[in-house]
Amino acid sequence: MLKLFVSLLILISFSASPQLGIRLQGSAAIPAGQLENHVDAGLGGNISFNYPILIPGLEVSLTTGYYYCGLKDNLPGYEFNFKSIPLTMGLRYVFGEGNEITPYIGVEGGAFFTEYFLEVDYGLNGKPVEITKEVTPGISPEAGFRIYIAPGLDVDVNARYNRIRTKYVSRAYIALQSGFRLKF
Repeated sequence: MLKLFVSLLILISFSASPQLGIRLQGSAAIPAGQLENHVDAGLGGNISFNYPILIPGLEVSLTTGYYYCGLKDNLPGYEFNFKSIPLTMGLRYVFGEGNEITPYIGVEGGAFFTEYFLEVDYGLNGKPVEITKEVTPGISPEAGFRIYIAPGLDVDVNARYNRIRTKYVSRAYIALQSGFRLKF
């Protein structure tokens, strides 16, 4: 990961017309795969930085955020939730930069800081709590579009598939995101 980061910094230094972008988005987190059997849709958000490199349309990106999903079924005596904080870095390609509506695709990879919380109410026997925290690798392909609003401001909408590799079963969720992108 460190080698990738250093390589991307070197590529950034050779960019001809740099324009840093900062994206702030709110999100609906929709569980996928094994995770959808246990938790319901949740909420979240992210902040993402992007910077053009090498060729027109190619950007390096760095993203972090927070996503929360709660118990799927309303089972008496159970409390379960899933939290994820991704820290990912990757590349994004923007098709036709400068148009009013600009589609893009990208992929990022990195570390996912996750927490699983489970509490079971056994009545007189108590409420044992199990909290499992992990830091595991994951990948996040995305597709979206930007809508030009004003110089330095775009609306940014995307769908991002977050696949987290864990010790036993991989976890995944789809983040449907919208927000604003500021350009400097």
